[in-house]
Amino acid sequence: MIRLFLSHFYILVFLLSFSVYSQDNTDSTSKPSNTTESESESELMNEKPNSNEAEKSQETVNKPKAIQEEVGITVKAKKDTDRDFLKETEGTNIYSGKKNEVIRVDKLDANLALNNTRQVYSKVPGLTIWENEGSGIQPGIGARGLSPNRNWEFNTRMNGYDIASDSFGYPEAYFNPPMEAIERVEIVRGAGALQYGPQFGGLVNYVLKKPKIGKEIQVETKNTGGSYNTMNSYTSVSGTVGNFSYFAFAHGRSSDGWRDNSNYLTQTGHFHIAYQATEKLKIAIEFSKSHYESKQPGGLTDQQFWANPRQSGRDRNWFSAPWNVPSMIVDYEQSATARFNLKVFGLYGERNSVGFTSAPNVEDKINSQTLQYGARQIDRDWYRNVGVEARQIFDYKLFDKTHTLSFGTRYFNGNTDRIRNPNGSTGNKFDVRETNLNNLCYDGTKNCRIVDLDFSTLNYAGFVENLFRITDKLSITPGVRYEWLKSTASGRINERQPTARNLIGGTVPPQEIVKRQLLYGVGGQYQVTKTTNFYTNYSRAFRPVIYSELYAPSGTVNDIDPNLKDQTGYNLDGGYRGNIDEWLQFDLGVFELRYNDRVGLLPGRIEGQNNLRTNVGDSLHRGVEAYLEVDPILALFDSAPFGSVSFFTSSANVNARYVKWEDPRIITDVANALDYYRVGKTVENAPSQIHRYGLTYKYKKKFSISYLISDIGKAYSDALNTTLQTANGQIGIIPSYIVRDVTFVWNFTENLSLRGGVNNLGNEKYFTRRAGGYPGPGILPGDGIFYFVGLSATF
Repeated sequence: MIRLFLSHFYILVFLLSFSVYSQDNTDSTSKPSNTTESESESELMNEKPNSNEAEKSQETVNKPKAIQEEVGITVKAKKDTDRDFLKETEGTNIYSGKKNEVIRVDKLDANLALNNTRQVYSKVPGLTIWENEGSGIQPGIGARGLSPNRNWEFNTRMNGYDIASDSFGYPEAYFNPPMEAIERVEIVRGAGALQYGPQFGGLVNYVLKKPKIGKEIQVETKNTGGSYNTMNSYTSVSGTVGNFSYFAFAHGRSSDGWRDNSNYLTQTGHFHIAYQATEKLKIAIEFSKSHYESKQPGGLTDQQFWANPRQSGRDRNWFSAPWNVPSMIVDYEQSATARFNLKVFGLYGERNSVGFTSAPNVEDKINSQTLQYGARQIDRDWYRNVGVEARQIFDYKLFDKTHTLSFGTRYFNGNTDRIRNPNGSTGNKFDVRETNLNNLCYDGTKNCRIVDLDFSTLNYAGFVENLFRITDKLSITPGVRYEWLKSTASGRINERQPTARNLIGGTVPPQEIVKRQLLYGVGGQYQVTKTTNFYTNYSRAFRPVIYSELYAPSGTVNDIDPNLKDQTGYNLDGGYRGNIDEWLQFDLGVFELRYNDRVGLLPGRIEGQNNLRTNVGDSLHRGVEAYLEVDPILALFDSAPFGSVSFFTSSANVNARYVKWEDPRIITDVANALDYYRVGKTVENAPSQIHRYGLTYKYKKKFSISYLISDIGKAYSDALNTTLQTANGQIGIIPSYIVRDVTFVWNFTENLSLRGGVNNLGNEKYFTRRAGGYPGPGILPGDGIFYFVGLSATF
């Protein structure tokens, strides 16, 4: 019934949109934007109206922002939306013709205290979310059938600069800023590859809150309690003193966790200070620091999960990732039509895990002779990155039209040190001391590190995009990006002495790869009415094969194909988006994503042979993405004295399948060739049905309550689409599930509010991931029912 209701909405949107076309047609000119560059990539520097407000006609400029009732006057309500679109240009960037979403986090009815991802991104269609992180510490989203593993198919940024471990070699995001500190999240789909980097998924940019203007000091505090002894505290201070402005926050959260052995403690701090040197020049310095220790309950077999998903067979597994991100941002407005932005940023971080990493059907037990547990495996990374990005945008006249040119350059230098030692401590506390390491030990004993590697990534890049306004309605934006990349690796794997058969022992000889890649794309946008437009975009993408990805932490040591090719492909999408008055907002689109030469693992062909990491094939992802939100009260009435009700659906149908498969066993083992053939199989971790539905009631600005349904289809954990689960829980179907959430916000005054709700209201038993390694291996359950309530105050 719900999906039938959705199809009727599609028809309704198009009919209504074109019915207002004749009324709005004469004023639908697309005009250049003269907004000032922000401290984030789009608007940390100055408060700007959202894209819907920017398109309003002059007659609405002086209308109040909320329902106001005066004697003899009735004013139609204005929607205070929590979802928006980026304008055609913002800051130094061009977004015309690109599919994008803006989530206004501070407007959401959501469990922000726990960074609840499915609630925060509920109105972004097509996102796959891994929900095994009930702590909210690490993000895990993917789009259009791509892997959600710690956002690694996205270019993840905060205020416009990198926060992931390595944008190329190991682009996992171990740092997730607290949602209570975020003003908005910007998502630009695959077309973001030309401006930000070559990732297939596009961009995710967290924009933090801004300094309070017109006040020397403002304090905001939020304190939340919840199930399983969860305590969350957030406090920020901000203000403006003369030419200086500042914003800083401190955040902490601890919990026993829903599962056994899943307690954690996370602490995050951030400060931002800016100096307005002149009317045109602004300089800001920022620093973010995060530290957490999270106990990992490990994975489960299918039998263990269905018996009791809260159980854990691992009492000694831990994860920690200290993260330090400094940055400097310079904004210079040369004129009303020209702006320059410079970002200098760094990352000094670690990834630390320690534990017993065997399959869940292998018991972690005490040795009968030593009366102690066995030694735990230690995996550690150290990241030291520095980067610089410079961007310029300006408007110019050509053939009586105003056009916009944006261009920029990037420098990045990343260094990663990686070690693994199976001889950690035998206790159950977080401890990464290598108790049995004897300096540089190459004698073949178990006292040695089995991995000790150094990587580096050097990257130079440049891009240029031009927004050509062909007519008052039609614009076209072509662009190109050039990437130069050097990757190096050296060190040792499986420490052992050289032999006649293996002359270099465990040594990885110094290696170097240099890559050059030219990306290109073109987008188009046609303004149908003042507030709706058609958009389309095609852009190339690539993911280079470099060493720090090949020797990933916590994975099995594998053989590597010396002829590995880079992963290349494209994103193609198009749709119709906008809003009708204040009562209907929509974005209906289709997409095609091609992912060539995917890198994967092929099992050894004979007993005892290592797995082979090589290019395994190509995948093609096609689908439909739809977001619709309607407020019937605002549609039918000029005022809403008893509040308004809005309904939304955020849905996607995704068909992600392998169209090419390269496995030499198809030829060498003809009798079992079908066992190795994957063409036509569904891409792993890519559900075909992703639907989220919501209902929100709002009474003025006093009270709101939201009900969210997440209805996610089944997925497969492997490229063979195995339906019969393995004994260790790592392979098998990921079943479909439906999870329901309720959240509310009650504003007692403008400065005092209560927020609460229930996550997983029906206590659904579900999981979104079968892990092949850490933090599993095995099934990683999603959290069950969770209650929370919190008080917020501003003064």
